[in-house]
Amino acid sequence: MRIRDIMSTNVVSVDEKTLVGDAKKIMEAHKIRRLPVMKKDKLVGLVTKHMLLEAAPSPATSLNIWEVHYLLGKMIVKDIMVKNPYTISPDMPAEEALQLGQEKGYGGFLVVENGRLVGVVTESDIVRIMTRVLGVREKGKRIDIKVSKEFGNFQRIMKILDENKTVMLSLITLKEPEEEDWLTILRVKSKDAEPIAKELKSAGFNVTYVG
Repeated sequence: MRIRDIMSTNVVSVDEKTLVGDAKKIMEAHKIRRLPVMKKDKLVGLVTKHMLLEAAPSPATSLNIWEVHYLLGKMIVKDIMVKNPYTISPDMPAEEALQLGQEKGYGGFLVVENGRLVGVVTESDIVRIMTRVLGVREKGKRIDIKVSKEFGNFQRIMKILDENKTVMLSLITLKEPEEEDWLTILRVKSKDAEPIAKELKSAGFNVTYVG
């Protein structure tokens, strides 16, 4: 699954000379938390809802309240935007974008292709699609298995599922810290996973959880 498969292409943006007050209204009207800032057709910055809410002269200013409001009324997004914001390619895998967002602390990314802004994707969009990929929305049961790194183990697991005519919703493998075994989290479309777990145990697998 690539970013182009889940990104929003109907991107709401503002010109760099847009008043901060107007940008706030645009965000509220479209119920969004970030606005790309454009100069003609070129992406030059990004403003977030937090930036707009925090936009104000320094607390140390000697200006009176009327002067402060006057300055706020004249402030444009160019004055507060993040210049040259981090962007990603529409061909980036969704899981890579999710990891990148966690590493950098970003809640979303602007998507650029051939120098042109083509979309925006949020962490929620990525989590939503990963939830679908992992089959979490499907009702099923979970079986945790500790699996050695020997070849053929997954083939044996699939054979047991096939023999029981059980659909696999998802399969995740995680390396156990300081252990050679891998934790395999198997989700199956079944109301009762105990018979399958029993067969897995009989086949020599270390089943650690069924539920």
